[in-house]
Amino acid sequence: MKRVMSKYVAPAAAMAIAGGLMLASAAQAQSLGGFPIREPGAGASSSGTQGATSSKDGPLQIIVDANGPGPYKSISKAVRDVAEGGVVYVMHGVYNESLTLEKSVFIQGDRGPGSGVEINAPMNSTCMTFSPKTPTAHAVVANVQFASKINSSADACVDVRQGVFTLKESDVLGSGVRPAVKISGGTVMLEKNRISAGSEGVFVAQAHSLSQSFIIDNKILQNKVGVDIASGSRADIVVAGNEIFDNLDSGVKSSGYGSAKLIGNKIRNNKGSGVILDKYAKLSLVRYNEIAENNGDGVAIPFGVNGVIEDNDIVGNHGLGIFVREGLEPKIINNFMQSNGGDNCSKKDRKRGRC
Repeated sequence: MKRVMSKYVAPAAAMAIAGGLMLASAAQAQSLGGFPIREPGAGASSSGTQGATSSKDGPLQIIVDANGPGPYKSISKAVRDVAEGGVVYVMHGVYNESLTLEKSVFIQGDRGPGSGVEINAPMNSTCMTFSPKTPTAHAVVANVQFASKINSSADACVDVRQGVFTLKESDVLGSGVRPAVKISGGTVMLEKNRISAGSEGVFVAQAHSLSQSFIIDNKILQNKVGVDIASGSRADIVVAGNEIFDNLDSGVKSSGYGSAKLIGNKIRNNKGSGVILDKYAKLSLVRYNEIAENNGDGVAIPFGVNGVIEDNDIVGNHGLGIFVREGLEPKIINNFMQSNGGDNCSKKDRKRGRC
């Protein structure tokens, strides 16, 4: 058993590290929730159900109310009609539809009293797809609940294909057989969401090397795999300040060619290993995490990888604290490891399933 005391770093410190990475690539412009502010034109007018309008591009603001008297009861219709870069305010209620976003738009769910904003996807449909016509389009979705029904054909509940996309303070409930959130391109920020019930909570498959994903301060639970970075991904991924727990397999699995940074997460009570750094994970950083009470190893490295594993608390996992089978080993320093079931187990006994 390896026992090295390490300095504990609060989640806020991890957030600061990840935040610095985000700021380095963010546009230097005033924004609201990561969305560029657009002021209404000088000649804009307003009405009871719509905010400032533009005769050229459509309304800059639209209010959607499934239970109200206004003209907009469908979010999809509002998204179609709102001007590029406009805001769609959604009042609480249930919306049985599938959204497709193809332009810059800000969708804000009602924060007032009521049951919240719930978007229920039709059978075998995505809850929301962001596939803009231009890769520079930017969408922000906040304070919305997404729920998939039985879904055997659609890719995911929330499917992000390109552009700049932010999902925050929302709830994504997958179908169990497809990812709750799938990211295949663009620059993506997931912040302060609850993501559950998917084959993967977050499935990252960004093939372009300039793509980025920031998975920050979410609760990711009761999926098969919490966060899965696919072998074909070449993006830079930051996973920081999350609680990743009660998943049916591993907490985080990284197989991508790009850089994967796991910083300040609580990865616990998963049925498989806490973290798996698989075959193609060459630039991994695992730092300041609490990896505890997982049924497998704390960190499992079945094939050789480059990277750094340092300053983690790896405690009470049923397997080894850190398992390295063969090939290259990452730099492993200054971790605190205690009460992991396999740490005093010989390789021979472990292969025979005795510990």
